Amino acid sequence: MTEILIIRPQSNQLGDTICTLPMYKALKNKYKNSRITLVGCPTNYDVELKELNPFLDEVIVYSKESFGALFNFIKILRKKKYDLVIVPSSIRMSVTSYVIAALAEGRFKTGVKRMDEEKNFLGFILDVKPEYDWKRDKVHQVERFLDSARAVGCQMSTEEAKSMRISLSAEDKIFADEFFTENFPDKDRKVIGFHPGAGQSANLWGAEKYAELIERIDRTYKPYNLISAGAIDKKIMNNLESLLKEKGIGYKTMQGLPVMKAAAVLSRLNLFVSGNTGIMHLASYSGAKTLGLFFSGDAYEWHQYYEEGGVIESRTENVSDITVEEAYRKAVKFI
Repeated sequence: MTEILIIRPQSNQLGDTICTLPMYKALKNKYKNSRITLVGCPTNYDVELKELNPFLDEVIVYSKESFGALFNFIKILRKKKYDLVIVPSSIRMSVTSYVIAALAEGRFKTGVKRMDEEKNFLGFILDVKPEYDWKRDKVHQVERFLDSARAVGCQMSTEEAKSMRISLSAEDKIFADEFFTENFPDKDRKVIGFHPGAGQSANLWGAEKYAELIERIDRTYKPYNLISAGAIDKKIMNNLESLLKEKGIGYKTMQGLPVMKAAAVLSRLNLFVSGNTGIMHLASYSGAKTLGLFFSGDAYEWHQYYEEGGVIESRTENVSDITVEEAYRKAVKFI
């Protein structure tokens, strides 16, 4: 059995995790009898995300809360000798990641020697250390992660990667069926989802614009409207709900669902409109047509990869400069 260690202790984002999945599949394609262990951060790798990543066998939680926690982490890390240690740097080169790679018992280690203008001063610990010009070449995050697998001979085409879809259980599919039956009983009406929130303020389009877009679509197509929100989206969600009630527009909400059940619901939508945030990537990975809203220069790196749908990129670094008219014209192509 080939033991593979992936080191990503700095990331706890859903979107980032979804972008790594083709890398894992490429590794499993070549090393069929392998066991993949991830060094991940303590808040994001619960059972739902392990279900989301069917190629992942084990998670070692990196914690530096105390000397005892750090000592225990190193002890667990060094219990096993790995055949292959991979540090998939895609945004920046984390010193912590490469120190962990140095501490790990591994026969073969790979990472990045240079990423655009940034050089890895810990590159000497690596056996394979390619250099990349990802910004210059405008390379998507999924392809960046895939490059980490390609560096050790694990090839996967863009077409194969884009064809990947989430594996929903029978229970998840039944949940989605019941959710639609309860909330959207008329099967002849389309169901369009909107996600006004975002993990970063730069990706927020604004409650007023979402309300206006929903009103225009509602007036023309009379669909069912689904509004999704995460734990951090309370303010914009309250604003949007207030605006929709003022306009007399009906809607249903989706909040607090486990990842796989949310994906099952998203997979049934006719269109999903969102800024650049984790649930946009989840919708794309579920197979839903998505309309992604991005600020200038962000789309090439983070656009929805698996089911592209449509992309609108602002002409400025403010995503709010995308007009409702632009979003409406793009949305109607998929309705």
